[in-house]
Amino acid sequence: MNITEKIVNNAVELFVRSGVRAITMDDISTEAGVSKRTIYENFKDKDELLRACLVFMDNHHARETERILSESTNTIDMVFRFLKHGIEAINCINPLFMTDMKKYHFRIWKETYMINSDKYLTQTFTILKKGINEGLFRKNIDIEIVSKLLNEQLTLMSDERIFPSFKYSKTTVFENIVINFFRGIATAKGIEIIDKYMDHPQP
Repeated sequence: MNITEKIVNNAVELFVRSGVRAITMDDISTEAGVSKRTIYENFKDKDELLRACLVFMDNHHARETERILSESTNTIDMVFRFLKHGIEAINCINPLFMTDMKKYHFRIWKETYMINSDKYLTQTFTILKKGINEGLFRKNIDIEIVSKLLNEQLTLMSDERIFPSFKYSKTTVFENIVINFFRGIATAKGIEIIDKYMDHPQP
């Protein structure tokens, strides 16, 4: 691991633990065990470091996605593996991280959202098509519309006006969105498999 990767790794840990605004370059310097000068030799400012952190997180997510796709036995199994991974990720990230991104680094958040939105739409489209071919999702759904509906619902999770953190658990919101959404588009065969997973959760 080179010095740049070390700085990014430690910055990611601090940002997801405490949010972006509360973390200073001094905090990152201490956590990474490098001088603040060294950080500025690699990143001109906090925004540039934040962008590098988001790329790091996105690459990690991409690797996990590939792993889940390769290990899943069918589309429903895939959905529940993504659900488990998503819950683990939510539990590791302070809600302040997303709040700070939107409030204090809106341009970066918007750039990231637009890039990831298109990518996630493509992934969702592929998953839905696979589920239809397996006879687990209904053939009469409009895949493009349904893909957008799911991604918009998941985006609402981080909207504090709708699901304030003091009132709603993000993991509970996420679980309700995913399970009810996929159960709603599932065939009788798909519903039977979903209900089995619900009755006997995977470790």
